[in-house]
Amino acid sequence: MPVPRLFEVSPDPREAWIHVVATVLSSGTERTTAAFLADLVGEDLPEAGSSAVREFRPLKDSGLVADATLRPPDGSWTVGLYGSLSFEVDHSAELIAYYDALATTAQRCIVVAITPDRRTPTSVEAVADGREIVHRSWQRIRDWIEERPERGTAEGTDLMLLREADYYLKGRVADLYRLEEAAMPAIPQELRPTLAAAYFELSALAPSPRIEVSDEEVAICFPRTGDPTMVLALRDAKMLVRLHGGEAAPGFTIEGDTATLEAANDKDYLAGRSWIKGQARELLPPRR
Repeated sequence: MPVPRLFEVSPDPREAWIHVVATVLSSGTERTTAAFLADLVGEDLPEAGSSAVREFRPLKDSGLVADATLRPPDGSWTVGLYGSLSFEVDHSAELIAYYDALATTAQRCIVVAITPDRRTPTSVEAVADGREIVHRSWQRIRDWIEERPERGTAEGTDLMLLREADYYLKGRVADLYRLEEAAMPAIPQELRPTLAAAYFELSALAPSPRIEVSDEEVAICFPRTGDPTMVLALRDAKMLVRLHGGEAAPGFTIEGDTATLEAANDKDYLAGRSWIKGQARELLPPRR
């Protein structure tokens, strides 16, 4: 029997957040779907409440996968969601390719770029010239989901969906903005998606790793309390994963009792990702 989509969980934090948004859009009543979509795109779209939602849809002949798409029964428009958990990153090339691929699917195409940035990034404003690309922050998404039960008098299925979505997003979005001032600016743009993924994978095991700032580096310490045994250190335009008492693993170097992975790009971290998560679990007390 297929697993209900409400309970499907992606191992990638960014994809999991998009799944929450797509589930609210696809599984609520027509009233909630239409209202949420109107807030995302900035206007009421015809037949929005009855639109079909697809997640992680391959876009034909483009080599791209859409995070989520919405289309009405008459196919007159397509809305595509594009999500990021990284601050101040230039997504212009990806957004142009994404929009151009979606533009072939309907007479009207709108791309909604969802990022942590509180204001519309200049890179999004630049590519929106001649294209319908709008920006929304994760903070705005969280606020809409949190406030809708009161403003929209949600009940029944809608109320259940919105409460579950609020439960998932509320603490995580607050955590996201903890990275804004100290952590994200400490590394170059290309590493920021990697930092966000690593941070939220650790936070899923034990909430809110501690962030310490010194003259030498920004250190994200896991677990939050006690002596840090795993540290994501941001320094010299690199992300270092340090495990005190760790053993050798692919990509790691050993110095004294500390195993260190130097991640200069996304591939460096991905090579040791499974081992890092496994070691992080072992740092925590056994589950009951």
